[in-house]
Amino acid sequence: MRPDPPIGGQTPLDDLSGLRIRSIRTTAELNAAEAENIRKATLKYLASRPTRRSARFDISWLRRLHAEMFGDVWRWAGSFRTHETNIGAPSHDIEVRLHALLEDLKVWEDSRMPLLEQAVRLHHVAVQIHPFANGNGRWSRMAGNIWLKLHGAAPIEWPETTIGSASTIRGEYLEAVRVADKGDYSALLALHERFASRSGE
Repeated sequence: MRPDPPIGGQTPLDDLSGLRIRSIRTTAELNAAEAENIRKATLKYLASRPTRRSARFDISWLRRLHAEMFGDVWRWAGSFRTHETNIGAPSHDIEVRLHALLEDLKVWEDSRMPLLEQAVRLHHVAVQIHPFANGNGRWSRMAGNIWLKLHGAAPIEWPETTIGSASTIRGEYLEAVRVADKGDYSALLALHERFASRSGE
């Protein structure tokens, strides 16, 4: 298959050699296969409250989460990228940066930081590191939602189809991430609050 050209903020899919499903011929078919894989992970972690044992929030679990979300479709799912991308940490620095994020997460949890802000910061820093060849945005949003659910809060109901395609919401989302890159989390927090209003236990 030849994937469609990436839209703003997407990682280009230059190498399709890791595709498990050889019958996939179009980007729409690829998106559908990934969505079904992600649905399984969503049911596992968000249908009921996860435990500290099932969602350990260590580096090996973060890798496994990505594999659970994309492993039916891509052989490299759950493996850190070894090449450089137009965004993200240098490949040799990925594990160090993730370790620092997890240490920060413990500090945020032990502090008086509001739970939603913890999830926002987790989501942002994870996607900023960009550890995998693809799927980083969906993986980081899932990690943030699992963190919320682990603490008894409702997950954010992201409009994934809209965020994943050229749209006003995608533009807002990417701009909020860029502002967060400069240390201002207000826009990204507002987006989380906006879609949290649809959620319910």
